[in-house]
Amino acid sequence: HSDRILPYNQLAKRTIGEIKARDEGDTLFIGLEGAYRDELLGRDGHMLMKRIDGTNWKPVPDEFSQDPVNGHDIYTTIDINLQDVAQQALKSQLEQQKAARGCAILMEVETGHVKAIVNLERAGDSNYYELRNMALGRRSEPGSTFKLASLMVALDDGKVRITDTVNAVGKYHFYDATLKDSRSWGYGKIPISRAFEVSSNVIAKIIDENYKTNPQQFVDGLKDIGLHKKLGIEIIGEKQPLIKNANQSDWSGISLPWMAIGYELEITPLQTLAFYNAVANDGKLVKPQFVREIRDGDKVVQKFETEVLNPQICKQSTLKDVQKMLKGVVQNGTAKNIRPRGFDIAGKTGTARKAAKGGYGDEYTVFFAGIAPVSDPKIAMVIFVDEPQEDDYYGGQVAAPVFAKVAAETLRLLNVKPDQKQSLAANNSKKGKANG
Repeated sequence: HSDRILPYNQLAKRTIGEIKARDEGDTLFIGLEGAYRDELLGRDGHMLMKRIDGTNWKPVPDEFSQDPVNGHDIYTTIDINLQDVAQQALKSQLEQQKAARGCAILMEVETGHVKAIVNLERAGDSNYYELRNMALGRRSEPGSTFKLASLMVALDDGKVRITDTVNAVGKYHFYDATLKDSRSWGYGKIPISRAFEVSSNVIAKIIDENYKTNPQQFVDGLKDIGLHKKLGIEIIGEKQPLIKNANQSDWSGISLPWMAIGYELEITPLQTLAFYNAVANDGKLVKPQFVREIRDGDKVVQKFETEVLNPQICKQSTLKDVQKMLKGVVQNGTAKNIRPRGFDIAGKTGTARKAAKGGYGDEYTVFFAGIAPVSDPKIAMVIFVDEPQEDDYYGGQVAAPVFAKVAAETLRLLNVKPDQKQSLAANNSKKGKANG
């Protein structure tokens, strides 16, 4: 009889994983233990034996004899201190919001190393546990965090510039459907960069007007980034992104504007994170990694190098523009309530109404995806909270504060020195409540 001991209890439990036999007779290969089961198990040896007398046996050398091989050790990328910080911050917010579930993933920009991954779900006893790996196995509509990808495509195609003026009237009509801004009276005539900062749905109108005659060009732009592909994570269960083509039977007149703001398509939190990490990583999309190396005692058997999935997701000019807009969201947009002292962080809030029978219901999923520090990005992070129950259900109020708390502690633990100018600016500015 053997017992499984978890020295860190729930910390990254689902990602560490296990090999689990089920009553139905099949076996579940969960997390890293399931993915690297062959390396961890090693190999049994076998040898032909000849009985001499009674209970005495003598080995008989033959070509089929095989020596046993010890199992190897895998060394993960997860930092237990950062994992603890992320878990505490997310759990606290889930409890406060009485949310159904939530996820937080922290990634090192240059290497793609996942430093923390938290998946918490409320159980019947109202406590939160690591029950499923939602980070890579749960697809959902990403909402406004996807506006970054939409504008990236339009900027790359030369359709718009971030200085172009748009009329954000607050309501946008597409056939018999209407999209509204969180500020019902709108924002008036503003540059596209400001529309992004306040998360105005005028972005749906921008994309619709520029791609209406050739919607597949927009879809192809998303594919050029790599958003339609799996990341190729070794852990079993990564979901394929759902991004439809314009010739599909379920494509309608509102598909293009709805996709522009993160509806009628689905991706996982980890896929969203990889995209935002690429924006931080000078346009280089790298595969998120969970394992640094495999060892046999002190000997390194295999070392995992950073894997580049797309060397350049967009033009350099586009990259500079979107980085500027992401910074603006935190400086004076929907996430200005988390403006930090000393660090220039950037990101995008998202609030997606959840699909229900016959349309969309009254439940929300909220997101914040961001990078820090902007001047020399070290970390990228995505936070998602599903079905928050309090009145302030916007991403800026629910998900962004978790990002701020984890980012500040992470940068401190990584010995990233605060920028004194940033610190002074933050102290001298007034906090304002986000509205989107």
